[in-house]
Amino acid sequence: MADGGFLVKFDGKEVARCYAVAFDYDDWQYTVNETEKKELPAGVKKISIEIEE
Repeated sequence: MADGGFLVKFDGKEVARCYAVAFDYDDWQYTVNETEKKELPAGVKKISIEIEE
């Protein structure tokens, strides 16, 4: 992203570069850049978000 953003990783694997991310633990879903919801991978143990500048 030109002005920075977030790098989202599940268990160390890059999933998305975005400006917004949201997680719903009850429905086991996540949303990137306020678009459609996606299912979290089964068995994911670690979610990390890094700031990119």
